[in-house]
Amino acid sequence: MTPASQAAYLLLLGLLAVFSATAAAQAPTPAPTPSTAGEARQPSRLSAYLYGKEQIAELYATGRQWDKKLGLQEDCKGPYNIQPSGLFLLKAIDFPEGKPHPVAGAWQHRFVFERCGKRMTYNAVFIARAGDKPELRPHVPGDTNASALLLADTLKGATAAALLKLAKRSKDCKTAELIGASLTRPPRMANEANKPAGHWEETWTFRGCGRDVELPIVFTPDGKGGTHYAIKGRN
Repeated sequence: MTPASQAAYLLLLGLLAVFSATAAAQAPTPAPTPSTAGEARQPSRLSAYLYGKEQIAELYATGRQWDKKLGLQEDCKGPYNIQPSGLFLLKAIDFPEGKPHPVAGAWQHRFVFERCGKRMTYNAVFIARAGDKPELRPHVPGDTNASALLLADTLKGATAAALLKLAKRSKDCKTAELIGASLTRPPRMANEANKPAGHWEETWTFRGCGRDVELPIVFTPDGKGGTHYAIKGRN
C-alpha cells in the first residue's frame, strides 16, 4: 500500500458497520472519520476490510480496465500507483463476525490511478452478496458529486444531448458512452446570491464514433430530497 493509501486507510479507522446511507438522488455520503486517537490506533474489522489487499486489488483491476478502454498509457512500462481518495457508503453494511465478506450493503471507492505521470480519477462500486465476495460494478471515471441513482437518471437526457452533438460531426453516429464526469463548480452555500443551496455544476464527457463531446450540466436540489438537472447550451 502506498503512503497515500495508508493515510486514506487511517481516515477510515473506527468506521461503524451500522452506518446507514441510502442511494437517493443526492450526493454520495462520505464515510465518517475517527473521532479519537484511540480509534485511530484500533482499526475495526470493517475498516481493515474496506482498505485491505483484496479491495485494493479490485481497484487496480478497475483502473487497468479503464486505462485500456480510454486508450491511456499504452506505451508506459512503469508501475501503477493507487491513491484512495474517498469512500462513500451507499447502503448499510452488515459484516458479521466469522464471515470473510460483508453479507449486505454497498459502498463506493474513489481513487487516483497514476502511471508515468498521468493521473486519472476512477470509481468502483461494491455490492455485498451473502456467501460470496462483493460484486464489483465499475463506475464512471471522475469526481462527480451525483449519486449512482442521480447519475442514472441524468444519463438518459445527457446521452440524447450528446448524440445530437455527435451527429453534427458524424451523421451516422448512433452511440454515445459516458467516459468521464468531473465536478467543475462545487455545491453552493445557502448565502450565495441568486442560486439555491446545494446547486453545483459538472462537465460530462461522452465518446461516440471516435469522437469526444463535453456537456456542461447544472444540478439543483429541490429541497424535498430530489435533484433537478439542466444541460447548458442544449439548444
